[in-house]
Amino acid sequence: MKSSQFKFWSTLSISALLVACGGGGGSGGSASSTETFQLRTAYVSYTNSTGSWPFTVTGSTSGVNVTGSGTTTAGSISGTTFEGQAAQAKTTTITGTINANGRSVPLATTGTSYVSSNYDLLGNSSATSYEVVSSSIPIPATARINDTGTWYSSTRYTDQSKTTRRGTATATFVLEPDTASTALLKIIRIEKDTANTVTSTSTIAFRITPAGALTRLSETNVQGTATLTTTY
Repeated sequence: MKSSQFKFWSTLSISALLVACGGGGGSGGSASSTETFQLRTAYVSYTNSTGSWPFTVTGSTSGVNVTGSGTTTAGSISGTTFEGQAAQAKTTTITGTINANGRSVPLATTGTSYVSSNYDLLGNSSATSYEVVSSSIPIPATARINDTGTWYSSTRYTDQSKTTRRGTATATFVLEPDTASTALLKIIRIEKDTANTVTSTSTIAFRITPAGALTRLSETNVQGTATLTTTY
């Protein structure tokens, strides 16, 4: 179970770096809204939000069914430095239990995201990874159904010393139909190794209102033989 446990932790650590807003709620009716959605407002609120939210996990790895549950806790944003420049830091902690093959293993992972004073993402760090954004595009003020965009590209290392390069990551977003008055905001992150081979993909889904209120719905992580879905 040790290799599987590491895989679970590595996959779920993406949640610790990216999610930080309220959760709950089921899927909508897949209608297509004609509204304009305040995407920038949603993103800034997402970054500043705090609290704790329960989740459940389902999926499989190497053909073995996986279940689990836990809590995501997002802390408040605070001033710091990152890569020699002024930044704001936000730390998120995930705790819980993963069950597979009749055994349970604890889940405990913490990640910190760093943003500029304008909320542009600068990087992420955790116990097993250090990531520096190489290029980013500010989140647009508004978006409509079927709008897509690139968010950032980054270089990943094993730790803050940056002596060992792990690869790259890119993140994009898309606004998809949900109901006549809401949309589904999806953030897709793809990680590649130093040979430019895809090693993991994560898709986080939120419900968004025209005013920019977000409700976290689910996250699907695919890494090697492991596919895990987190539902809030």
